[in-house]
Amino acid sequence: MATLRHRRYLAGLLLVAVSCTGCNLMALPFFLIPGMDAKHDAKCKLEPHENEKEVKVVILSSSGLETRPEFLRVDRELSRLVYMQMEEGFKKNKEKVTLVPVSQVERYKDDHPNWHSLSPEEIGKHFGASYVIDLEINAVTLYEAGSANTLFRGHAEISLDVVDVHKPTEGPIYKEEYTIDYPRARGPIPASEGNVQQFRQRFLSVIARELSWRFTAHLVEDDFRMAD
Repeated sequence: MATLRHRRYLAGLLLVAVSCTGCNLMALPFFLIPGMDAKHDAKCKLEPHENEKEVKVVILSSSGLETRPEFLRVDRELSRLVYMQMEEGFKKNKEKVTLVPVSQVERYKDDHPNWHSLSPEEIGKHFGASYVIDLEINAVTLYEAGSANTLFRGHAEISLDVVDVHKPTEGPIYKEEYTIDYPRARGPIPASEGNVQQFRQRFLSVIARELSWRFTAHLVEDDFRMAD
């Protein structure tokens, strides 16, 4: 009888897990193993330098001359969302990293129209930062190609460079060409199911969260939650 009850318990647990994960059976171990909180480490952990008790970081973003209304100031919005995701991650992981407020960085850019001609290290020094995360938005779209704007399908290409302000001659300590198509598994979404601003916000939030994972650890199960 004990064996039968145990089998029924496992069957019930499996049913609950499947209902939580949908068809993604790869995610089942994270629901079936009690207390499991496996994490992916940060790809670029922002370590303090000698004699530094805390790390200070500038998030610097830029984009081309974009005229479509849905993309005006997309660089500022992405900076704000990345800031929020990174701050949350650092807090959860108890990391002593301080981010320069986005409002201060944007004010600096407004006050220095030629900021593009300055190096990230120069801008980082202005804020007394140890690192600068430089995000260059090379391409971004919200609609499926050829759909005449009837299908939402986000696509973005972002160059990511991280520079150590204390070592300006060594070049970026981390580089990546980040690309994303969203949604992934589900595919394009009929534009009639929502408005463009809602989709834009959701798309940028996904990008911000994934970019934040480059700098702070995250739960493996979060990968499955972001699959769509």
